[in-house]
Amino acid sequence: MANPRQSNRAISGRPRPSGTPGLSSDRLEVEQQRLITANVSPAAIPIILAARRPSTAHIYDSTWKSFLRWATKHHLDPSSISVVQLVDFLQEGFASGLSPNTLRRQVAALSSVLSFGPEVPLSKEPLIRAFLQGATNLRPPVIHRFPTWDLNKVLTSLTKPPFEPLQEVNFKFLSFKVSFLVAITSARRISELASLSVRSDLCIFHTDRVVLRLDPAFIPKVNSTFHRSQELILPNFCPHPRHRLEKVWHTLDVRRALKVYLSRTSSFRRTEALFISFQPSTMGARVSSSTVGRWLRATIATAYESQSLPVP
Repeated sequence: MANPRQSNRAISGRPRPSGTPGLSSDRLEVEQQRLITANVSPAAIPIILAARRPSTAHIYDSTWKSFLRWATKHHLDPSSISVVQLVDFLQEGFASGLSPNTLRRQVAALSSVLSFGPEVPLSKEPLIRAFLQGATNLRPPVIHRFPTWDLNKVLTSLTKPPFEPLQEVNFKFLSFKVSFLVAITSARRISELASLSVRSDLCIFHTDRVVLRLDPAFIPKVNSTFHRSQELILPNFCPHPRHRLEKVWHTLDVRRALKVYLSRTSSFRRTEALFISFQPSTMGARVSSSTVGRWLRATIATAYESQSLPVP
């Protein structure tokens, strides 16, 4: 059982240097002040602050702003919040429908700017641990049952209109087909697909395959030398078709599809990123990983619709 006195200890933060009550709304500024207080050298601080991925930093910033709004609403000084009060913040989030995983991310975010000391991270506080465990027991993770789809049905559709002939189809269906073929032959994350490049040293065509490499500026989910240096080696498929069926299969050749894609998009390409927008307002610009994801889902939907099948 947690010690009541311990649970009511104030969480330490770094007040704004101007003397204004509370903490800065800029989480990065608060974290920087904590590092300064800990006597971390000025040269090391920006390196430490760069430890998190941009997406993680965005989540942390959003959580911090939400926490400050909550503290203001309850007339609390965020620089002297107790564990009990922090549990109240988590409770309000739980009552509003936040999942236990989201609450854990909130604790991780607040740990970057609030703590009891270097030896007691927020996630290890008994009351917080008990609350998160209770939240998980009361609201266990939902098991998502995604609709299944048949790869053979999609591949069959990719050999016919509206995805063929590849030299004539509009850029939307060209983009759908090429991104889908690269996705299924590489089995890579969507974020990695969006970071592929057409630079000559990152997109290399051989007679029997095409080798794709990640943009050096891209930070993968697992940021290691091994993961950053991995190549996508995509072999060709029925390169010399003779019979009717082989000619059909050759339309699924990812090397052929990439060749056509690069040729047809060269006139309006505005970036070295492999996948580019076909929308008039952003024609030729780099697309995000979420857009590539939408293309893949749209490919499956279009494939089913073209065969008069219910879309999964």
